[in-house]
Amino acid sequence: MRLRHLHLPGLTPYLRASAIQDHLVRLHLDHKASQSTAPAPGPVLLTFQTPPTYTCGRREVGALSPEQIAHLRADGKAHFYEALRGGQTTFHGPGQVTAYLILSLQEHSLNARTHVRLLEDSVISTCEGYWLEAYTTENPGVWTGPCQDERKLASVGVHLRRHIASHGVGLNVTVKLWWFDRIVACGLPEKKATSIKEEYQDMEPDKGPNAKVLGPPSVPGKRRPVLQFYDIPRVMRQVADGFANQVAARLSGVDGKVENVTENGLWPGEVL
Repeated sequence: MRLRHLHLPGLTPYLRASAIQDHLVRLHLDHKASQSTAPAPGPVLLTFQTPPTYTCGRREVGALSPEQIAHLRADGKAHFYEALRGGQTTFHGPGQVTAYLILSLQEHSLNARTHVRLLEDSVISTCEGYWLEAYTTENPGVWTGPCQDERKLASVGVHLRRHIASHGVGLNVTVKLWWFDRIVACGLPEKKATSIKEEYQDMEPDKGPNAKVLGPPSVPGKRRPVLQFYDIPRVMRQVADGFANQVAARLSGVDGKVENVTENGLWPGEVL
């Protein structure tokens, strides 16, 4: 079995991505309900970017006032939706890889805790591939920076229904960080959001279109790919693919390989 990776290029409306996710979840639930002896649907990783969008987690559904929602919508510059995932209000938008992992926990020997840990570890290893140290703390998400001054690099929020997991992570790559000024990350007003690009400012990558590597020249054999921020679409796909590879390497029952697919490849002849 391989992890199928559906990457949506450009900007995808949040409701469109949610519809694809819901369809994938429904395939799993229908298979469970049928009690079929046929193989269960395999795991799918959906990665995309949205136009500026704020979503709240299930604990906040119906709890935000009209004034709070209007603040998030920023005079029509952003959308707001309620979601079923865990966590609090967060931002999705251009420059963030939003990654939804849809799978059956039982098929991959996971529980709620180990599933979240798999997502966190995959983000951490993706960042390490570009010489960016990331880690988890007692607070939700993935962080970077020195202790006591950690900055939030990725949010993590999942939804479980009958052991079918959905939603996932939002990894900040080139996102404009001022969008996060309208929310309080994890309910921690003293903490700030960051991005891979922001953290890269303290590094010294090779320059120009022929740049190939990043990392200390004094460490032979340990130089790694550089993210070329003059080519944002390439960077976003590079990070999405890197995350997919890390997820595949950790999923039990998967051969460690990723199969890149299109929507038509998932559902031939079917239009959602």
